[in-house]
Amino acid sequence: MRHLLLLCFLGLLISGDTFATRAFAEPVFALRIATLAPRQSPLGRAYQDLRKEMKARTEGKVELKMYYGGISGDEKAVVNKMRVGQLDGALLTATGLGGLVPQVLVLQAPGLIRSYETLDRVRNELAPELEALFVKAGYRLIGWGDSGQIRLFSKHRIQDPSDLKRVRPWVWRDSPTMKAFISAVGANGVQLGVPEVYSALQTGMIDTVISSSIGVLGFQWHTRLKTMSKQASGVVVGAFIIKKDRFDAMPQAARDLLLEATEERRNEWRESGRQVDAEAAALLSKRLEVVNMWRHMRSWEVVQAAARDSLAGRLYSRALLDRVMEIAQRPTRRGD
Repeated sequence: MRHLLLLCFLGLLISGDTFATRAFAEPVFALRIATLAPRQSPLGRAYQDLRKEMKARTEGKVELKMYYGGISGDEKAVVNKMRVGQLDGALLTATGLGGLVPQVLVLQAPGLIRSYETLDRVRNELAPELEALFVKAGYRLIGWGDSGQIRLFSKHRIQDPSDLKRVRPWVWRDSPTMKAFISAVGANGVQLGVPEVYSALQTGMIDTVISSSIGVLGFQWHTRLKTMSKQASGVVVGAFIIKKDRFDAMPQAARDLLLEATEERRNEWRESGRQVDAEAAALLSKRLEVVNMWRHMRSWEVVQAAARDSLAGRLYSRALLDRVMEIAQRPTRRGD
């Protein structure tokens, strides 16, 4: 599912046994965290709760300063601000994560991972080595997440990939996987940042978006659209990362809380987020025309395969792509 305002907070901790004892001010350790997610989204509310718990558990010594709804800019801007020290961390989709560790974009390769079950299986197997790559890049991956199943929304009825040549699809400016997909289709996409999409739909600059239901509903894009695909073509992958030097500088209690809370609530956040996206899709299906693409699925698969193959050797290795394909194609076992 919007631009940076930085505030610096100081916490006053009063110590002493008598009125004659002098009060000393101890600065709050503030972690500046950005996300595209709206404040009142499920993800936003979850991190509001975590922020309150962090402040309470550390007696006000550590605070998560959250910048919701893209006010810090699109994900590329957020990554750049982390690099120069203007932000300490972020909740990013694979698009932003790929700016730090390109290999993570294999999880977002067009048409490769279509279901949550497949994503969980692939991500569980690849997580240790991907997380090691983030450490090498100077970041600590606190927890993985996802933001709903990817569908195609439009002002027009889209069934076959060739239909995209007759519309004006949005292409996320920072997303190499989306660019590769639109290029494989042969369509002329309009490159924009996420904060620009709504106004572009209003003016008619674009008339088609590829996103999750929770994203389309959260950003109110659905008010300018008429159709949605019945079939999902993937899952929006994301993660919470913090610059390693800032994570290491945190008080031990704060580090422990972040890791413990993320581990304890991982399944809760994941399942609730997926449920919210399912509910968003159900709601949108009552407002928009649902287009069944099953007769043309082979055409979509051909285009998606061409797109992900075009990225092999640039974002991720052919060996990594083949490995993920092998994991994805394994039969789902009970407990996966």
